[in-house]
Amino acid sequence: MEKEQQPRKALRLQPPPPRRDPWLVQIHGKKEEIQTFFSVSEGRYHVKSIPEMRGKRICATYQGWLVLKNLYSSADCILFNPISLQKFEFPSWETTPYHICLLTSPPEQPNCTILLVGNKRIIGKYYTIEGFKVSFTFWHPKNDNWIRKEINFREKKINAATCFNGKIYMLDSLQNLLLLELEPEFGIRDVGVRRLREGADKEVIGFKSTLIESDGELFAVLGLCHPDFDQIFDFEIYRLNLDEKVWEMVENTGDRVFFVGFGSCAWCWGSEAGIKGNTIYFAYENDRCLYEFDVEEKSITVTLPFPNVKNNWDYTARWALLALV
Repeated sequence: MEKEQQPRKALRLQPPPPRRDPWLVQIHGKKEEIQTFFSVSEGRYHVKSIPEMRGKRICATYQGWLVLKNLYSSADCILFNPISLQKFEFPSWETTPYHICLLTSPPEQPNCTILLVGNKRIIGKYYTIEGFKVSFTFWHPKNDNWIRKEINFREKKINAATCFNGKIYMLDSLQNLLLLELEPEFGIRDVGVRRLREGADKEVIGFKSTLIESDGELFAVLGLCHPDFDQIFDFEIYRLNLDEKVWEMVENTGDRVFFVGFGSCAWCWGSEAGIKGNTIYFAYENDRCLYEFDVEEKSITVTLPFPNVKNNWDYTARWALLALV
């Protein structure tokens, strides 16, 4: 019996095998020592306890690399690859509030950067919102410490960011596409692309915006919410045409499958992963459910990917595409 338990214990310390579709990962347990990996294509979950991921939160992912921040010690922040087991330490950002964390490339590449973006309301007289102070905090392996810049925006904040063609693109709350330059000089400029949903239905006031690079193209995936509550009832998908400076609406994604977590995102070819194309999988913060949106039928299906995880208010699942070897 003891001999049978040993391989099981060893297997529990190892990550699940890489797949064509991303894993939805939830870290939980009394001391956040357990990681549950859910596969959409398999329709099942795997319970692990990988030492490097214990007590940490997944803040960003890129090509199999995870940005992990220790929940209990500000000194323990690492870049970790669950497949190769490589890891790199980086300085803590304990006092840096953020709502977007972006890893631009694997750490072995010279342009690798971790970017944190935070929006803070500027409160004026009579407690009115006069704008947003947006912070950009970034770290590069060649730097010993984080660099922080702040910009005041009158009417907008930053809702989404991604790395596309080696550059950092952002989408603000007015649906303008912006280009962020960190080096040699920090700066932000409008790309000049016609804003998303210009002239569209104004009754839909809520958006959950995601920028996703897919096979050399940039897509904007907008989750449309009802004005009275923060629940998605529809998606709109746009493809960037930089030559014409316009966003082109996509009615059918074909074989593409998008995975949106509003804190992480990924994509894959449905035929390679063994799942239905023209689909968006999405999840909310503090929600145990996984939602499947059929782009053609405009329908939403709900599943429970982590029945082993207790329902709590710190539900922070992230999509992680483990690199194929």
